[in-house]
Amino acid sequence: MTASLYNLARHGDISWLSYYFAVFVASQDHSPVDELPGLSAALVSEANLSGNVCIELGHFSGKPLFRSARLDEEEMPRGVDVSTWRERLDASACVGAPQQRALLTLDGGRLYLNRFWYYEDFAAAKIRSMLAGGKHGNPTSIQPLVDAMFSDAAQADPDQKKAVLKATTYPFSIISGGPGSGKTSTVVRILALLLSLDPGCRIALAAPTGKAAARMIDSIRGRIDQLDVDNAIKEAIPGEARTIHRLLRYRHHGFDYNEQNPLPFDCVVIDEASMIDLKLMYHLLAALPSDTRLILLGDRDQLASVAAGNVLGDITGHGLVGGGALVTDSIALLGSNYRFGRGSAIGQLAQLVNQGKNGPTLDLLRQNDHGLTWYESSHENLDAAALGWLSDAFQPVFNSDSPAAALAVFESVRILTCTNLGPLGAEAMNRLISSEMLARNNLPPSETFSGLPIMITRNRHELGLFNGDTGILWQFEAGLRACFRNSDGGIRELSLYRLPDFTPAWASTVHKSQGSEFDSVLLVMPADPDSETLSRELLYTAITRSRLRFSLHGSAAAANAAIKRITRRHSGLAQKLGWGE
Repeated sequence: MTASLYNLARHGDISWLSYYFAVFVASQDHSPVDELPGLSAALVSEANLSGNVCIELGHFSGKPLFRSARLDEEEMPRGVDVSTWRERLDASACVGAPQQRALLTLDGGRLYLNRFWYYEDFAAAKIRSMLAGGKHGNPTSIQPLVDAMFSDAAQADPDQKKAVLKATTYPFSIISGGPGSGKTSTVVRILALLLSLDPGCRIALAAPTGKAAARMIDSIRGRIDQLDVDNAIKEAIPGEARTIHRLLRYRHHGFDYNEQNPLPFDCVVIDEASMIDLKLMYHLLAALPSDTRLILLGDRDQLASVAAGNVLGDITGHGLVGGGALVTDSIALLGSNYRFGRGSAIGQLAQLVNQGKNGPTLDLLRQNDHGLTWYESSHENLDAAALGWLSDAFQPVFNSDSPAAALAVFESVRILTCTNLGPLGAEAMNRLISSEMLARNNLPPSETFSGLPIMITRNRHELGLFNGDTGILWQFEAGLRACFRNSDGGIRELSLYRLPDFTPAWASTVHKSQGSEFDSVLLVMPADPDSETLSRELLYTAITRSRLRFSLHGSAAAANAAIKRITRRHSGLAQKLGWGE
């Protein structure tokens, strides 16, 4: 007997949101909720909650529509052949063709929530329009200026030179490269060249999160003095980076900057673009004036955004180069790695994972040398050796004589997990490490104590604190206070009562770690190799957070599953930009 949507929702196999959306669609269609229109509505809702922009009907044809740990596949509702599916959806009162007003939009073989079809279509049209408008400069005349930016032969990375030329001649460009590939060095030269060509150029720097924005501006400041340009140009390079929400002036009613009230900038540079979801990209593109240059920086091989979409991956064709796509010429790929070096085991590991080479990846991990350690375990608790290493690594926090010294220790080591929940999730790891460190230092059990690292989980603009910011609790004569590092390296103290929501931060998810780097990283994978949280992108992102040491906790089966599983979110953006045609 096929399971009903109600029973799937009651047992947690689908969300109640998806169930009641299906109920509404079925009521408008005057059909039972478990017939195709209701099932399709629940499926597209679930897909959206999982990060997909749409559902591709062909992917589900003849297959189970939902997943359940309780039920066999034979008990799940299944998709029908695409032609029959489309006929039934075309007849639904809640489904419309592109540009029609309806709850759901059917575009070819893809079914969308209407607003996500609009976001995607707008984004594709805006990017095509920007590129069709012609170049913002003559490459022949700009090339000598680019060469002058790389006057030192030792700095003349050919990929970086191409990136600078593309970004200063195209109205829309993407620079993609892994950690240590020179994205910051490249963007500093781009900014200097744009200001050399137009001293009045109004430039905005932004990133998806406050932490990423702070890191962006810190990195740029560290590179400015390397430029061989006039001091006036160095001083004109922006000294502030904002979140995209602050750039667009987000209010409770929406964004102040939009299509009717565009941004007052000539050039917008966005870092960590892999973290941008489709909805946020829509709002950013909508607020761009037609003659404003947009430069996206990121690593297309990293995890996609938490919310729906894989915008950077879609725009860059998911690793394809060429194929006649409209955006091909505006994409610059940085292939060198200046962080790891040719002999780095961490660099080799990241490359092997990215190439999907299971055997060589596991062989390299098993060497347990050159900065790599593998705690091979299939259990749902942390290996004793791993716990011992972490305890030793974090103990200097409690031996420190100042919050600055304690923060320096904490900022060099991080536990990364695939999820927040579960026996090996971030919440469980934080409880375990707090308990271990309190016992080791003969301290009474407590949820807040001196030496506890914390992560802010809610923005508080007036305090300069943003979701993902980390600090440490420290005992002063006046009591326990929270300490955070300023952009100049100094420490500021805040009362715990003034803080927005926060959690312990010994461990965080890989998603939360994007845009950060640590000397040592321990990735704790779930014991179940069938966990949907495992993916190649997640493993690659975790590895590339580490500078000196990377440790893996998990089984060979889980590692193999992660390397094999490539995240491909359902979306039509790549095709609308010319990829795959």
